[in-house]
Amino acid sequence: MRQNAEKSGPKKPATMRDVARHAGVSVATVSRALDGSSLVTEETALVVRRAVAKLNFVPNISARTLKYGQSHAIGVIVPDLTNPFFSEFLREFEALASANGQVVLLANAEASVGGALTSVRQLLMRLVDGVVVLPSLDELEPYQLLTLRKVPTVAIDSRRTGPCFSDVSLMHEEGMRQAIGYLKDLGHRKIAFIGGSSGLMISKLRLDAFQASLKMHGITVRHEYVRYGNYRADGGDRELRNLMLLADRPTAVIGVNDLTALGALRAARTLNISVPNEISIVGFDGIELDDLVSPSLTTMSVSRKLIAQSCHGALEEMRVGRNGLGRQLYIPVELIVRQSTGRPLRKMTKSR
Repeated sequence: MRQNAEKSGPKKPATMRDVARHAGVSVATVSRALDGSSLVTEETALVVRRAVAKLNFVPNISARTLKYGQSHAIGVIVPDLTNPFFSEFLREFEALASANGQVVLLANAEASVGGALTSVRQLLMRLVDGVVVLPSLDELEPYQLLTLRKVPTVAIDSRRTGPCFSDVSLMHEEGMRQAIGYLKDLGHRKIAFIGGSSGLMISKLRLDAFQASLKMHGITVRHEYVRYGNYRADGGDRELRNLMLLADRPTAVIGVNDLTALGALRAARTLNISVPNEISIVGFDGIELDDLVSPSLTTMSVSRKLIAQSCHGALEEMRVGRNGLGRQLYIPVELIVRQSTGRPLRKMTKSR
């Protein structure tokens, strides 16, 4: 029994020759059918696909990449996989890529030039057909490694375009105008901002949008009300505590992203500061978690699905058309009002 089991052990993986033999066609026909060549009739292609399924044949992607110069792989560089915004984007983007016969290679890089350069080099070694970078750094050096090799690249919030380089930017200014206008209508005039890490274009864009919106609505920009977090909950928690130590405390706080705002919400709860009665809190991004916390978070929401569609579409345009030229795309921002905002109390006192 043991000898029979050994003789009938694991079968070798099927080859392209096996598929050709099973389908009754040449190896060249199998190759063309797998490439979707118009030289192969739909009837023959169907026979080949059935043979592939029957034999559990898996094409050698590395060999095909070297032969045709296309890997059908797209690299995505993200700075923090623990941030729900990025995981929600990846879910939408991967669905689009899969529907187009592409795979997504993920590179988790810290938000620095060094981290981005390492991720770019890793993706280049895998001969990716394109790269999405989110969010964008101030420095262009990591992206130049891609564009010099004519690898289509899409960045989030770089506000730059060029050969093989497109940009998908969120309309931060629009979102901030909505949020500040809403808070002003509620009666708020002391509005603080907890920003993000330095070196990221998005940090500058959202801070600039906040300050410009205050001025547009006739509200004084107070430098002591501008703090700097790290796009994570602990940064929002820390800076809300610092704001509450001011003699003249703000009545409303806007976080650079939702995790920052959720951290501020946690700090307020720990300090027994009522939200929204004593402090109103607003986020930015619109992650799914916002509606699950109590009080639910008012936020400036952006569609991850629309961002994914814009990034994928821009990559395809540069790959097959427009002579490799990139373009600028914008994503609208919508204020979603929930329970974390309300009218301010007449008198705010410093917490003990």
